[in-house]
Amino acid sequence: MSTKQPNFSKEQKSSGFIYLGIFCSKTKEFNLASDCFHQGLELMVYVNFNYHDNFKKAIETFIKSEDFERANFWLNNLIQRQSYDNKFKKLGELEKKVK
Repeated sequence: MSTKQPNFSKEQKSSGFIYLGIFCSKTKEFNLASDCFHQGLELMVYVNFNYHDNFKKAIETFIKSEDFERANFWLNNLIQRQSYDNKFKKLGELEKKVK
């Protein structure tokens, strides 16, 4: 009997990585959380998606893990998305923390 692996969409995989990042951040494993957030965001880098408060958690985790390269990259990427979802503007308050 073979076990069939579920076929998750790109959005589902991305969401899984984001939630795994949140879990790792809560357990103070910031470097691992940073990697999870990065993988989740990277899957959707060329896809339009709606704002969620978890994106702020991701940027804050990049900062806590001193991963300023990713913090800058993703903060800029997410802020540019306000062209189709104005809520991304909320992330602007984090710009002073990554400079």
